[in-house]
Amino acid sequence: MASPEAGKPPTRRQAAAQETRQKLLHAALENFSRRPYGEVTVGDIARTAGVAHGLLSHHFKGKESLYAEAVREVDRQLRAATKFASEGPVIDRLRQHLTAHLRYLAEHEDAALNLILRRAQATDLASAAFESTREEGVRTICALLGLDADDPVLLLSVRGFGAACDEMALHWLRNSRPVEIGALAEAWIALLAGSIRAAYGIAPHPALRKALHTLGYGSVPSTADLMTEGTPDDCRSVI
Repeated sequence: MASPEAGKPPTRRQAAAQETRQKLLHAALENFSRRPYGEVTVGDIARTAGVAHGLLSHHFKGKESLYAEAVREVDRQLRAATKFASEGPVIDRLRQHLTAHLRYLAEHEDAALNLILRRAQATDLASAAFESTREEGVRTICALLGLDADDPVLLLSVRGFGAACDEMALHWLRNSRPVEIGALAEAWIALLAGSIRAAYGIAPHPALRKALHTLGYGSVPSTADLMTEGTPDDCRSVI
């Protein structure tokens, strides 16, 4: 679809096309939030949007592309609702962010279960969208803690943290939220500290130690301790 030139209002045709696109996206969000990908048809989305079936392919190149766009849209909404505060201690800002994230999932449970957390039926295109949104979230947290998200060792650990948080949230929602939001947010902070500690164990770096102090987990072993930790006593003399 052609975009209106900068500074010029859209033509009636462009405005109508944009309105149709938004109707389809909203209809997709409604349908994909309620049911898994495989249970939603193009006809379902078109009927909800009140448009002809062919317009879905015209605007989104098919159901798979529309699903991926729905994943990105709900992620944009989630990020808007969970922006980090611009001031205050880092640990407080992180805690507020994680609490807001969990509150959003609880208040939009259907979308959380079928669009934000569920990946079992995701197509290749949607899986790429899922991974992109998760990586962006991890990078945002790393930036807050002053860590380099491109470091391969750190990335190995914190991506595991992101996946674990998704799985915990999924279980939490499916099982009547057995713990309070605040308690789960604290558990996530502990999990994050564990992932950073794991990275520190592989490649000790001052920035990782500083991040652990920021999170309230400042007691980390020395490099020598890390080298001998878990080594049988009769072997330590040769290290």
